[in-house]
Amino acid sequence: MYLSRIRFTPEGIRAQCRSGVVANPFREHQMIWNLFENTPDQRRDFLYRREDQPGKPPFYYLLSARRPEARNDLLMVETKVFEPSLEAGDRLRFELRANAVITRKAGDNSKRRIRRDIIEARVDQYKVRYPEPADRPPSSVIHQEAAEEWMQRQGEQHGFEVSELLVAHHRYHKVRKPGDDNLRQFTSIDVFGSLTVTDAERFAEQLMKGFGRAKAFGCGLMLVRRA
Repeated sequence: MYLSRIRFTPEGIRAQCRSGVVANPFREHQMIWNLFENTPDQRRDFLYRREDQPGKPPFYYLLSARRPEARNDLLMVETKVFEPSLEAGDRLRFELRANAVITRKAGDNSKRRIRRDIIEARVDQYKVRYPEPADRPPSSVIHQEAAEEWMQRQGEQHGFEVSELLVAHHRYHKVRKPGDDNLRQFTSIDVFGSLTVTDAERFAEQLMKGFGRAKAFGCGLMLVRRA
């Protein structure tokens, strides 16, 4: 695997402003795809995450099975081999942008399943328990509870325990492919904190696969470093 940082060159900044790349998740997705030599049946084998800094152009972290290459003068690519050496008991700081959802039965006696954003699902629970809005906890508490519960499930499945968690930036995204009237919508949350590895093999495997959904649109990449 390779971990890369992708930045715009000065010409790239001007070009992306003209083309609206960073204003459209689908165009960002295509920009990342184009860093690789792809066959018509190529499956996505990378995760990426956009980083925004006040007053500066965005840049991207990219974890990939293949080495990316800048194929024009619009992007700069810095890459290193990613081979994490992990053991049970290791403590790590982490950052994760995730499309965190839960899946439930549709409730109409069919086999259909409905995906629901974890925060919206938590709000629904509180609406049932407390019909009066004044009786419900603040939104920050609901965000925290939903994220903690979801991260606990992720840890149980993928070999880690979260010991500290901060939630930020619950966002709604709309993606429209050029020439396609179908509008795709998803949500994302950013979570930061500390974790302890309980199963190094399972955890390392999931780092490569990513967490949650919407991985094609900048979600799922967990960045880790030693605590």
